[in-house]
Amino acid sequence: MNKIDELSDEEKVNLFNTTESKPEKLKIFSSITDDNIKISILNQLSESEKYRYIGRLKSEQNIAMALNGLDSIERKIKTFSYVAKQFKGNNIGLLRLLASIDFNVTIPQNLLTFQLNNLNGIDLDFLINIQRHVENYLDVKFKINGRGSDSYDVEYSFSEFSAIISKIEELTAGIPSYMDEANRFYTVYSREVSSMTYDYECIRKTDDLDASLEGGQIGYFDYREKKRETRRNAAGLYGGLVEGKTICAGYALILDEALKRVGIKSQYVVGVENEKVSHAWNQVKIDGRWYNVDATWDADSFQTTGKYEYMLLNDEEFEKSHSKYSKERTKTYRKCKSKFDYSKIHGLLPRQIDRKDASRI
Repeated sequence: MNKIDELSDEEKVNLFNTTESKPEKLKIFSSITDDNIKISILNQLSESEKYRYIGRLKSEQNIAMALNGLDSIERKIKTFSYVAKQFKGNNIGLLRLLASIDFNVTIPQNLLTFQLNNLNGIDLDFLINIQRHVENYLDVKFKINGRGSDSYDVEYSFSEFSAIISKIEELTAGIPSYMDEANRFYTVYSREVSSMTYDYECIRKTDDLDASLEGGQIGYFDYREKKRETRRNAAGLYGGLVEGKTICAGYALILDEALKRVGIKSQYVVGVENEKVSHAWNQVKIDGRWYNVDATWDADSFQTTGKYEYMLLNDEEFEKSHSKYSKERTKTYRKCKSKFDYSKIHGLLPRQIDRKDASRI
């Protein structure tokens, strides 16, 4: 362990004040655990010195507060540029900083694409603040970690991403944190399967591309690019949320994001048929137990019969109609052993639950 790390924050302050070396001061400052102590040190520094230290605060809100408190717009912009480089990748932390500053900046070209693990912590007010203070916000791109989905590495424009956030807010609106997990899940699930339809046109175009590749009318690299573009919206977040049309990959990805947003553990699963990737669904954790759900098939079932056939099933029930998961595309796969008690869900009628041994993949 570094000797500095063995000291208390108060001892580090004394060492900071008696050290002349600038690199050593920065090292000591960075090791202090309490942001309030760091802020008190910053308040004693000259304006010209602060730029070295502001980015070493732990909280993005505190970094923004320190930036906002600098004495001139020129110093704010210069210090922001210095601080932005200290973030490891273009991530949610830098976005939080951008949403909290009170002055205008232009994001450098190499920092315009943000890679996010999920949509948590982002709402329309958040994006409005970024729009207000980022002069080149229209050049900002967003990538969402699709966890093995077909939409992985897709770039969304600022306007597309704003539309996605607006719709995910609608999908998860009015769900209080004190609501039990079963009813939080059901509120999101029932909204999704009743509001989105399957994008058969996307599948038709994909099948046409497959036939063109097999017939030699198109090369592999052109095929791969055209297929990616054909499935871009339907297999990602934009198609189902904004356009109301999606395919299995989109159903599963949207459900995964929406459930995480309301505090429900979920994972995206890719299924296989005859050793080819062919379907996607979710596993969700309710009251400490994992269950399988298929929003794609339930959207068809619910919209035609008013019944849920593939909601919260254990493995024995689920595997009657679903193939094996893909080990290459699914990081973990939970064993789902328990039968779910549907009486936990308020307003769900017994006649809305149906079990049919069907193979649709």
